[in-house]
Amino acid sequence: MKQSEMSGVLQTKRIAVTGGTGLIGSHLVAELLKRGCRVKLLVRDMRRIGQLRETLSRMGAESYYGRIEFCETELNNPHTLTSALTDIEVVFHCAALVTLDPEEDEKVVLVNTEITTHVVNACLRCGVELLVHISSIATLGECRIGQNTVDEMCILSNPVGRSSYSVSKIYAENTVQRGMVEGLRAVIVNPSVVIGEGDLNSSSSRLVAYAMRRRLFYTNGVKGYVDVRDVARAAVGLAEMPQAIGKRFIVSAENLTFGTLFSMAARISGHWPPLIPVGRRVLTGIYKVEKLLNKWFGRRPILSETLIANACDESYYDNSRMKNLVGFTYTPIRETLERVIHYYKRQTK
Repeated sequence: MKQSEMSGVLQTKRIAVTGGTGLIGSHLVAELLKRGCRVKLLVRDMRRIGQLRETLSRMGAESYYGRIEFCETELNNPHTLTSALTDIEVVFHCAALVTLDPEEDEKVVLVNTEITTHVVNACLRCGVELLVHISSIATLGECRIGQNTVDEMCILSNPVGRSSYSVSKIYAENTVQRGMVEGLRAVIVNPSVVIGEGDLNSSSSRLVAYAMRRRLFYTNGVKGYVDVRDVARAAVGLAEMPQAIGKRFIVSAENLTFGTLFSMAARISGHWPPLIPVGRRVLTGIYKVEKLLNKWFGRRPILSETLIANACDESYYDNSRMKNLVGFTYTPIRETLERVIHYYKRQTK
């Protein structure tokens, strides 16, 4: 799906974006601006727009900065949020707290559920025509019987054992589904692990940063990966497709083992790839030792049960619904890694 093939219907719409200062949100804003749209950006703190400016510059959209209307508001404040969305026709909801820190578990669930609830309610009150909700593959269940891949019909029956982030996105997605029952027109986008130029302290960026260094060990887990620019293109493309309304879409380019991903990143970085696989049993043993050290010396564990589960889980994702509906083509992950690693190297010089 190329830019020239888009209908351009969004150019005439009044658009609002939440989370526009984050990884996905900043690239989404850039994509919208490049397609001739004007954007009302709902931000909690104007001092945090640095990543947005950097993204616009990298994406060739800096000259369109004047098309952004900034609206400083808390997303958990129903009064200011309703005011901000008055007369808005399309909302892209990207805002979310992303962390695997176990000490932040309760906060992640509370924040991500609360802000999505308020966004959905405000959309219903204001008569917003369309909500595009950026969710996650973390909301999907396991493969159905007889299948080898996870698709959009794989419903999660029980969130027990899932990370707090996964639970928060499940609750948020349920809120969007509730909004649709009440008459809200919505599309749900389920990206896999997103790779892109962003904050080095964010979860996906830390994964790339880890893979860039000389490593001996890797786990046998399998995940889906996607370029952040593809997520932005997909979200905008789906917003222009009437056939997408009421559905959710996996946005994932490739399923890769950690060994393959780390080997790619190592070679691009000029290092030897990791050689020694580490399984769940070894990681669990290290985690137990770390817990003891934490108890005796007050040292915080590096590992957690959630991190171990993510590192060892083998999940393959089916991206055919997105491809079949809009003829979407993905950026190869090797190409994405080359671009992102070169960016991070320049940043750390």
